[in-house]
Amino acid sequence: MKFFLNIKENIRKCDFESVAVTMVLFITILIGVSYLVFAPKQDFSEDENRVLESAPKITLSSLADGSFMDSIESYVGDHFMLRKNFIALNTRIQLMMGKRDLGSNYSRVPAEGGVYFGSNDHLYEVLLPNRTDVFVRNVSAIQLFAKRTSLPFYFMPVPSGAQEQQDRLPFSAPSHDQHEEFNTIKAGAGQNTKVIDLFDTLSDRTGNDCYYKTDHHWNTFGAYKGYEALIKAMNMKATPQSDFDFKEVSNSFLGTLYSKAILTTQAPDELYLPVYKEQAVLTQQTGKQQRTGLFWKEYLEKKDKYSVFLGGNHSVDVVKNSAVNNSKKLLIIKDSYANSMVPFLATNFQEIHIIDLRYYNQDIYEYIQQNGITDTAAIYSIKQLCDVSVANKLSAR
Repeated sequence: MKFFLNIKENIRKCDFESVAVTMVLFITILIGVSYLVFAPKQDFSEDENRVLESAPKITLSSLADGSFMDSIESYVGDHFMLRKNFIALNTRIQLMMGKRDLGSNYSRVPAEGGVYFGSNDHLYEVLLPNRTDVFVRNVSAIQLFAKRTSLPFYFMPVPSGAQEQQDRLPFSAPSHDQHEEFNTIKAGAGQNTKVIDLFDTLSDRTGNDCYYKTDHHWNTFGAYKGYEALIKAMNMKATPQSDFDFKEVSNSFLGTLYSKAILTTQAPDELYLPVYKEQAVLTQQTGKQQRTGLFWKEYLEKKDKYSVFLGGNHSVDVVKNSAVNNSKKLLIIKDSYANSMVPFLATNFQEIHIIDLRYYNQDIYEYIQQNGITDTAAIYSIKQLCDVSVANKLSAR
């Protein structure tokens, strides 16, 4: 009799445990579904720097071809509760498992490298060998551009932080040597071209670090070193660093590399603006908009804090300095690395015309003639020259 009573007691206990587990699961699912349905949704993830999946709409065609279920899966993946915490947890688990390259996509053609977690809280781009003809076509077009203009031309290929700070990469981490691209650029330079070597300059860490920890750009101090090298190549006198106040305007900058490998314990960057001490009125013309000063401080309240320099990338910007009357007009074709160098260059040129070929669709040779350009320069990160094609924008129309 006692034996049967024990069986009944165990059955009641099992029933209670089953009901408890079922209720917990039901409540968890109910909370998750309620969150997906009723909680406010973001259209854009600043941490990941990408547009999030919007709520899918049911149609007969989307149900028939299965795209509705794919959209539902993407939507849930982009909006589930505590998503950032789970992403950071996943990053930490991968690091604990010994993975060093996070955020990569080697199934793409060409493959896309991820991010290394280096020492001193540094994140670094994984540099891969150049396996397309994008770099060769870009460089050939830029060198032909220099030949066609017949103006003094200064080519500044900027190496990545992973190239210049290899001692901070994980032990035995593979990293492509960007000297290969630099040597190709130098070998094809024309008579009116000076190619500026920054490899030793940016690897020097006796003073300030030259690169952000969480972003792929050089920082303000690295941009100044680039400026010094460029002005020296132009046989001009660089404005001393002591003529600028380097003002810290943010200590919470989390850049593009952080967006590829989110970790909540990652130390953010400090961002400095170089404020020129001398009296000068600097203006920036962007389309029909003219601003006084070169710093768009509204970006300091956003994720993309690097865009405080010139407001990011535009097809054409014209910077003028009222205190300079040397009739020198510099045209720069560039990527975003040049943006943080312009405040320094503005102390040497009466006008700086800045063209980002990714967004520019006019005849650049006609622009040079119409604006009386006296000097030309190309300021590009080596990685950008390998990844994004701008060659067709330099063809004569």
